[in-house]
Amino acid sequence: MEEIEYLDLVDEDDNVIGKEDRNVIYKNNWNNFRVINIMIFTSDNKIIVPKRSSNRRVFPNCYDCSVGGHVSSGETYEQAAYRELEEELGITNVKLQEIGYFKPSDINTSAFSKMYKLVYDGKLNYDKDGIQEIFYMDKNEIQELINKDPLQFKGDYPKFFKWLDENKII
Repeated sequence: MEEIEYLDLVDEDDNVIGKEDRNVIYKNNWNNFRVINIMIFTSDNKIIVPKRSSNRRVFPNCYDCSVGGHVSSGETYEQAAYRELEEELGITNVKLQEIGYFKPSDINTSAFSKMYKLVYDGKLNYDKDGIQEIFYMDKNEIQELINKDPLQFKGDYPKFFKWLDENKII
């Protein structure tokens, strides 16, 4: 039996108003929950782009943010970011920089989200179950893939990428 993952439900100002099973949230297409995304750059300005495994429930075989995940019930965005960073890529003892905060209505994303940036050149010990391969791409390579077929990417990625580009973060 699968363990239930509870996510906090939030109002339009991102205040917690309850919690619900993640599966119920997705089944109902709600967007009043929280997620985090981390964009990891190498010192030579490549971006770490994982390709999700074929066994993933949502967006299998798609390119994704360097790290992404849900903010579990009772967790802060920052706590979730550091937890996911360790779970997905095995990275610890680093300092994340918050670079963006989005309500679903801001750029039409699927949830309330915070985005973090990390410059990192160390080894990755990635989650082989959730990630099939890690790519190091420059901005132009990612843009070409998005132009060719945005559906190669997890849902909100092209919107985030456009925002990062427009705000001169990439």
